[in-house]
Amino acid sequence: MKYGFACAGVVALAAISAAFAASPVPDSPLGCPPSKTLTINPARDAELVLAGGPALEPVQIAGPFDSPRSAAFLADGRFLVAERPGRLQLVTPGAPNREIAGVPAVLTLGHGGLIDLALDPEFAANGTIYFSYLQGDEAASTIRVMKARLDQHNDKLTDQKIIFESTPGVRHEQLGGRMALTADGYLFLSVGDRWAMEQAQSLADDLGAIVRIRTDGSIPDDNPFISTPGARPEIWSYGHRNPQGLAFDPVKRRLWSDEHGPQGGDELNLVVAGLNYGWPIITYGVDYSGRPIGTGNSQAGLEQPVRTWVPISIAPSGLALEADPTHEVL
Repeated sequence: MKYGFACAGVVALAAISAAFAASPVPDSPLGCPPSKTLTINPARDAELVLAGGPALEPVQIAGPFDSPRSAAFLADGRFLVAERPGRLQLVTPGAPNREIAGVPAVLTLGHGGLIDLALDPEFAANGTIYFSYLQGDEAASTIRVMKARLDQHNDKLTDQKIIFESTPGVRHEQLGGRMALTADGYLFLSVGDRWAMEQAQSLADDLGAIVRIRTDGSIPDDNPFISTPGARPEIWSYGHRNPQGLAFDPVKRRLWSDEHGPQGGDELNLVVAGLNYGWPIITYGVDYSGRPIGTGNSQAGLEQPVRTWVPISIAPSGLALEADPTHEVL
């Protein structure tokens, strides 16, 4: 199914505020990105939003960093921090940070840069880490996944290998780029629609999809569209807008994603192989002009989110599962 919108060259000004009653956004072509977004500063610091379970309180233990995008914790209490400009810091609480050499060159236009960082489940034995990042130029760019070994004695990466590269996109926003790994050697990666919203309904490219590969870069032969003519064999699910959090539950063997809606309509999804999550045919959000998108918020054959946030977006990112498998925390 193809579901498209024409996007004319009109400047739209978006202002996100705490009140939704009167949208200050002038009319803009439906589904088109605002050329500039004005964001009202929050009344308090960023917070953790819980899908269930106990209350959590953030405590600063290191910093400042330059646009930190992700962190990965080592068994000895140290942790790695990936910064958007393409830097990797090894942090020991109470000691100076150590910058790790050998990080791939990244494209920092828009939301681009170094996006995510993940440790191999066998990191203690093999020292392997994975990066997702934007690369290319202003005309076209892709999301890559690189694996490498961390040489902690010499503060550098070795054995770098690109194991995945998405189909290209033109815009440098709504990239997705989050990873989740499994103990049996699979890697999931989210890819946003990059403002090409109709492409989220296409299986011919990776835009608006969550992909599944093996950690060696090969494509699993049980992926749902591997035998579908014209489909990208790496696609696991599609119809996503901008999945900004991804987490795999090793106990129940379930994949979770949180996703940016447009204006309102942020989602928490249980991601199942082969399913269509509806964007932009269905959504609980609206266009930045205030006009509706698609056909409503439900349609037969399209998946419903587990939870939505309406009418105000919370801009979710960084999805994690609590150690207690009875609690799933956003």
